Amino acid sequence: MRNPFERMPTVLTADELIDKAFRRAEKAASAFKPRGDKVKKARQREELRIRTVSNVIRDNLRKVLERTPGLSTLPKFYQELVDVLVDRDTFHKTMAGIDWAIRMVRELEERYVERIRYSKDPEEMAQLRRQFYGRVASILRDIDDRLRYLNKAREVLKDLPVVDLEVPTVVIAGHPNVGKSTLLKALTTAKPEIASYPFTTRGINVGQFEDGYFRYQVIDTPGLLDRPLSERNEIEKQAILALKHLGKLIIYIFDPSEYCGFPIEEQMHLFEEIYNEFKEFPFIVVLNKVDVASEEQISRVEEFIRSMGLEPLKISAMKGIGIEKVKDEIIRRLRPLAQELAKRKIEEELRKYRSGL
Repeated sequence: MRNPFERMPTVLTADELIDKAFRRAEKAASAFKPRGDKVKKARQREELRIRTVSNVIRDNLRKVLERTPGLSTLPKFYQELVDVLVDRDTFHKTMAGIDWAIRMVRELEERYVERIRYSKDPEEMAQLRRQFYGRVASILRDIDDRLRYLNKAREVLKDLPVVDLEVPTVVIAGHPNVGKSTLLKALTTAKPEIASYPFTTRGINVGQFEDGYFRYQVIDTPGLLDRPLSERNEIEKQAILALKHLGKLIIYIFDPSEYCGFPIEEQMHLFEEIYNEFKEFPFIVVLNKVDVASEEQISRVEEFIRSMGLEPLKISAMKGIGIEKVKDEIIRRLRPLAQELAKRKIEEELRKYRSGL
């Protein structure tokens, strides 16, 4: 899976695009060797200028439209992120404005080329070409705010996280320093990658592990699911909602030893908030650092978790204790989904094969 906006080109401002088009037109006209009398030569040269300006502008704007994915075609995870980052309505209006400009420039091109073809006065032809230039420049300046907005949006969107949306995904939650990244590294075979995520300064950590033919993805979102949701601003809450379209299972980590710096009461409170927010998801609750926590601390958290109808797993991510149990539980919960996705992919490949016969 790639960032859907990685092919989105740099968007020129109106003045930059006007300057580029006019310079290209003059260069083309200078290199052109028209034939015929004075009137024919003038007509050919002015038509070339107009065509060149129109082509340069429309090609640049069309490239923006073609390389910018339609928001409705994106997976829900990316739709949510785009909506909060750049505002979906403004984005749609911007793209519509660019499409309008392409059509208007094309109409002006045909109108002024036709007028020049009927003219027999080289000075009048030059005047018509200058009128065309002025009207085209006016159109581009009408959408300059949208062009500038889109380029700013591009700077944000090109840093969206690159995660595999076709692999069943586990999201790890819990307070800072409880061992989330350590567990992720213990579960996944390769060194986890750090993917950018616009709502956290440290990005998201992404790793995968395999079970035979099936793969599972594990992500840690430092800065998102590690403090009470009640303390979040609206943008952060929207970012957390986006995770609902990515994850299929939540692993919540407790540190009963409290070495993480957060009392058990605070960890319980955060768990309740996240459990209620993601109540439609299956949960695996893990008690980490059991090798250094006291029996009393462990029992206290176990009792709390069992009161909510869940059975916790005891591990030490640092020492590798209990990791296989966590992995087995992930597989037990997500294998049906992995099988379904694999079946769908095989059927899709078969359809392609049959259609090619």
